[in-house]
Amino acid sequence: MTGIRTDGASLVEADGDGWERWSDTADQAFPIGRVWPWEAVERGGGQRELEVAAHECHRDLAAAGTARRFTTGVLRTWAMPDIIDDASLAVSELVANAVGHGLRRPTSEPHPVRLYLFRSRHSVVCMVTDPSNDPPILRAPDHVAESGRGLQLIAAVSHRWGWTPLRPLGKAVWAGFIDRTIRRASGH
Repeated sequence: MTGIRTDGASLVEADGDGWERWSDTADQAFPIGRVWPWEAVERGGGQRELEVAAHECHRDLAAAGTARRFTTGVLRTWAMPDIIDDASLAVSELVANAVGHGLRRPTSEPHPVRLYLFRSRHSVVCMVTDPSNDPPILRAPDHVAESGRGLQLIAAVSHRWGWTPLRPLGKAVWAGFIDRTIRRASGH
């Protein structure tokens, strides 16, 4: 397992809490025995073969843009240029939703919005966590509304998307992408 954090440190070198946090989040969203969104890549003993990048989002107007740039940089590093546009669009929507809706109610402890990018072989899961237990709601498109299209965009550009409640608090909303070059080669 390899990966990077916002500050450029390797996740292999990351402190135990950082490692535990992303690992626990991934296990809650996609527990062993539940199929990874589309591509089960597991080693012996049930361990997933993953590359991970993590970014903590701040509660400000620039959060979505910063997360989008982080995603673009990571996907370039991972040599996945075919999914950069769609994945970075989805990430900016996921982060905007998490900052705008997930941080609405104060909690007793600070729970930041976090972005995780999980890469397994030729696919990426972009996951954003926030402290709200409220599920995301995919609404019918309203062509005159100024907002409310984020999940529609995510559904349109991703291979699959979904959400999972997290213990003890919050949720993870994710969108998955498969490298188009691989899909064309396999006839999908």
